[in-house]
Amino acid sequence: MEKIKVLHLIKTLSLGGAEKNLFNLVSSFDRERLEIHVGYSYGGEFEERFKCLGIKLLRFSETSDKIKSFATLKIIPRLGKYILKNRIQIVHSHSFNTHVWGSVAAKMTRTRLVEHIHDARYLDPEDLARRRCLTGQIRYTKHMRNVADKVVVLTERYRRFLLQKGFCDHHHIRKILNGIPLNGGVRTGEATRILKKRLGLSNKDQVILTSLRMSAEKNVDLIFRIAPFVASAVPNVVFLISGSGPQFDEFNAKSRELKSCRIKLIGYYPEILDLLAISDVFLLPSLQELHSIAILEALSMKVPVVTSQNVGCNDEFITSWRNGVLLNPFSDAGWAEAIIRLLREPDLRKQIGERGYETCLSRFDIRKVAREFEDLYCEIL
Repeated sequence: MEKIKVLHLIKTLSLGGAEKNLFNLVSSFDRERLEIHVGYSYGGEFEERFKCLGIKLLRFSETSDKIKSFATLKIIPRLGKYILKNRIQIVHSHSFNTHVWGSVAAKMTRTRLVEHIHDARYLDPEDLARRRCLTGQIRYTKHMRNVADKVVVLTERYRRFLLQKGFCDHHHIRKILNGIPLNGGVRTGEATRILKKRLGLSNKDQVILTSLRMSAEKNVDLIFRIAPFVASAVPNVVFLISGSGPQFDEFNAKSRELKSCRIKLIGYYPEILDLLAISDVFLLPSLQELHSIAILEALSMKVPVVTSQNVGCNDEFITSWRNGVLLNPFSDAGWAEAIIRLLREPDLRKQIGERGYETCLSRFDIRKVAREFEDLYCEIL
């Protein structure tokens, strides 16, 4: 059987949820069924990883170009030429800029198009502003509705919203969740002791891990507000925050001012599973997410998750105090109390971690997600 040729388009191969999801997905595709190409505008940490997989890469730009720029006039023909030369059958976009460029190139070459929505591009601008999200690209979205052969969303709420607004019909929309590799393995006690020592932690410390992009919508300031209450109740607690972003310097300086709370920012750390192996709780208080990869990774390591209610698809797979804990991210109430309870009750912590792991096994295996996309590609050809 001839392989289906798919060109995945993404803005960058640097660190991010969409980029990590794409790498996990491509790693799990059946290469007997698909010939995979990846197009991107500039490199990053995932570039070498894709090369190691033997994936054909197209670097269609050297910078982070905006849609409303002269670069668009170069990028679209470049994509069209690549599509024709490599006989691409499906263009699969993973970011809004590449959806715009890829849509035009796909229409010019009569190629099928999959729009994979990892962001809030079509959601209510007023609600997004309340969640501290940047909304600059939203003014362009009205021109990009109903152009894809299939639209893939990550949450049921998003699917219903698009249908209610008439942005697409039932036949063109599909909900496919993110997934992760479930072969993270077990870290040895010696390995975790070495890592704790390297991070300046003692073996007695109880670790609250947060891994995210440090930007306004991630609600990092909530951690700083609740940390003093947790630290007063659990003296050996450490808030370990991994990630970089526009707010890193601000919060790094603030962490030095609150030495008694032991908030430790370590910047980007490539191996989140190693950090999870030394963690007692995973905390993610975001105001806006769709489907956090970091939450799935915490579930896969049996680390209980404390995260935001009514954000993304969290409520679709987490039942509070059963396989995770859900709290209102617009209020500080309950966050410190939940963390203190989990730290003081190891049996409860273990039960929630085990149930979270079972949820991850049954719903978020990347191999199952890859099969869903392979079937979707066959369906639209």
